[in-house]
Amino acid sequence: MVSLLDRELGKLFAPRLLKPPVDWAFDNCVLRDNVSELPGSLKVFPYAESPLNDLVDPNINKVTLCWGSQSSKTTTMYAGIAYLLSEFPKDTLWIMPSAENARNFSKGRWLPFIDDCSPLKSQCPVSPASGRVDTDKITNMRQEFLSCTLTFAGAGSENNVKSAPVAYLVLDEIDEIDPDIRLAALERIKGRREYKIIQTSTPKEEVGGIWEEYLYGDQRKYFMPCPHCDEDIEFTWRQKDKSGNLRYSIAFDDDAKLEDGSYDFHKIYASARYLCPCCDGEILDAHKPGMIKAGQWRSTNLNAPMGHRSYHLSSMYAPAITFASLMVNWLQVSSSPHGLRKFIQGNLAEPWREDWINQDQAEANELELDYERGELRGEFRVMGVDTQTDSFWFVVRGFDRDGTSYLVDYGQVASFSELDLAFDQHKCHAAIIDCAGDRTSEVYEEVYRRRSKWFGSRGWANLQGEQPYRLQMKDPFTGDAKGRAGKSKIRYLHVNKKIYEEDMSRLRTRQMSGFYTFTDTPKVYYDQLFSTYWTKQTDKSGHIKVVKKIKRSKGDHLWDCEILARALSKFIGIARIDRDTAIVEAQEQRPKKKPINRSRGGASFWS
Repeated sequence: MVSLLDRELGKLFAPRLLKPPVDWAFDNCVLRDNVSELPGSLKVFPYAESPLNDLVDPNINKVTLCWGSQSSKTTTMYAGIAYLLSEFPKDTLWIMPSAENARNFSKGRWLPFIDDCSPLKSQCPVSPASGRVDTDKITNMRQEFLSCTLTFAGAGSENNVKSAPVAYLVLDEIDEIDPDIRLAALERIKGRREYKIIQTSTPKEEVGGIWEEYLYGDQRKYFMPCPHCDEDIEFTWRQKDKSGNLRYSIAFDDDAKLEDGSYDFHKIYASARYLCPCCDGEILDAHKPGMIKAGQWRSTNLNAPMGHRSYHLSSMYAPAITFASLMVNWLQVSSSPHGLRKFIQGNLAEPWREDWINQDQAEANELELDYERGELRGEFRVMGVDTQTDSFWFVVRGFDRDGTSYLVDYGQVASFSELDLAFDQHKCHAAIIDCAGDRTSEVYEEVYRRRSKWFGSRGWANLQGEQPYRLQMKDPFTGDAKGRAGKSKIRYLHVNKKIYEEDMSRLRTRQMSGFYTFTDTPKVYYDQLFSTYWTKQTDKSGHIKVVKKIKRSKGDHLWDCEILARALSKFIGIARIDRDTAIVEAQEQRPKKKPINRSRGGASFWS
């Protein structure tokens, strides 16, 4: 007969039966309706199962989640940390971008989460006086459980992250955390044989944050079977079709794009679908749950360290986000560099990088509208001129008041008289010409002859204070810009090329809307429009810098002309919310002043 003591000893040394993290989370974790659109028992999405299982794998010590918004990144972290603290309790440090972030998060979300999680709540010490959770030991920034301690810290100072060693380190939104602070935090797990580093963020830049950590790991991507051809695919924003042509992965009916270049968003919502790159099958939002359930993570970096799992997931996988809402959002923000940056980082979970600028001209004909070369488009027409040693390159671009612009003509001519012909032929309102180089004096004098409608200019890599442009009145004969000599002046516009090159880079690839060319625009124009690109280089000191380059044998003269035309359009008031009427229009309507007679007594000194 087995004694009571034997039974108790058997229980003590019996193998521990653990539920998988997904099942444990469903049984023990509850999300309140003020923190989740799916309140109730925590249901982990299929793509979150693998990262959770990594937390109990003794061979995995670092988990990196580079995930887009609304993809359950925070929920997955809730479940993972709660599971570790309950089943494998060890001291933990959870670092957030600031102490205020950490305090608000802990008070508003984490402590209520503990209150609803029975295994964690049972680990909270009870005050003998009140019989309730001891609030001296369970505070916003530090929770002293019975078996371990969880400390929240802000990343504002190294002192916040320096204290006793920990076994679990959580780096939340690491792109917002100074690299030196992260290194100091990593010292907390130094020397431990068993540890876990859990780091999450939406990416900002390519270097120094979550994207770099993702590349260090095994770079896992989520593949799912197409509901039509059963080929495994991943959701990407752009893809190559069966013929190798680049296209947007989300398509919508052609009639959703209106003749003026704007969009009928109601038609986009009604017709948006994802195209399978293998069979062109139309994948609808209704297909996503089944696809995600049947999906699997695949490592794409076979040279990664054994213990580092890294996961990339865009918001296209999120069940709550539709293909239509993503495409509408994209079209709405594509005219704003700031909005575009947020979309790429937040929804696509990708860093802001030169790839979004350097797309080639394979889709350049998508810029073309149904009108002929030379057709007068736009309420205001601006000529931009690039000066060469023996010729001039020019573009004529028409602008509507909202900033929408149309290429009217372009070319290369030998003289100012030919520029005048093009100016008059296309009924231009203003012109701007590059005055730098070895023809400065000549160009100054020619601008002076045409000073009522022409501007001189010079491009700068940047202007002080990040100004987009700065106007000077310059004497074309003495070069004086301070009024000390001469009464003859021309308008001289200093242009911040950094700002306008960024604009043009997005306009040429339709990341910003409202930039068009005429039907069958010749290849030479596109060659020069896409000749400029950016790349990263490492200098001798090891610092990475972005360098502008020009494709060989292409030339960038028309690119420069477009930069000048766009800068002048902004200066004269086009698409400027602070100006209701363009300067050009005001100048045309302004009555000429009569000359002032400064003589006294009706006779001059020499009479």
